[in-house]
Amino acid sequence: MFSRPMSLASYRQLTADARVLEAQSFGVKVWLLPDGRIMKLFRLKGYFSSGRLYPYNLRFARNARRLQARGIAAPTVGDVFFCKEIKRHGVIYDLLEGESFHNMFAAGGDDDLYATLAGFLAELHRKGVYFRSVHPGNVLLRPDGSMGLIDVQDVRFWPWPLNTVSRARNFRHLFNSDSQSLEMRAFGFGRFVDLYLNAVGGSPSYKRRLKSKIMAYDNAWKRPAS
Repeated sequence: MFSRPMSLASYRQLTADARVLEAQSFGVKVWLLPDGRIMKLFRLKGYFSSGRLYPYNLRFARNARRLQARGIAAPTVGDVFFCKEIKRHGVIYDLLEGESFHNMFAAGGDDDLYATLAGFLAELHRKGVYFRSVHPGNVLLRPDGSMGLIDVQDVRFWPWPLNTVSRARNFRHLFNSDSQSLEMRAFGFGRFVDLYLNAVGGSPSYKRRLKSKIMAYDNAWKRPAS
């Protein structure tokens, strides 16, 4: 799949009546288009950024397809483009219905909801999926009770279940976001790890080894005092 060129006029026409879903100091990151689709933009970063060699919109589209092939719901991408005038790569995809775990936790999620997320994380790891952007804002509980992923430009895949080192490291990403992971931290790192281990299965000795590696990341999100 290649990025097609999009003119500035076409970009402006698409976004004329769109609603901003996410923006940063560099500009809009995510648009909700009038037809209900999502446009996600990726800015060009440093000259030597890997995003110039393999643009993030192409990674997003590829990863979405690979996740779907493994039975994991992800956005269905309909368009991949580059708009030279605004220096943005982009994707347009169908809205993936569901409620983020971040929103549900913020509304007062119970232990069962945390157990559901822990079980899904165990499923991803069992299927060889290492999702770096795994914070609760990027995991959705869908209307049919299944779960899905968004913001999927940074995913690694293996043909076998993740090893203990990769599983443990993924917990750092899960708890690391200061805007999306606060409820997770309040729930308790160790409590969530125990829910995850209940879903993982395996021998008691394996679980002990795995827990030891995961717990090394407890409080890893804390910033040094300035």
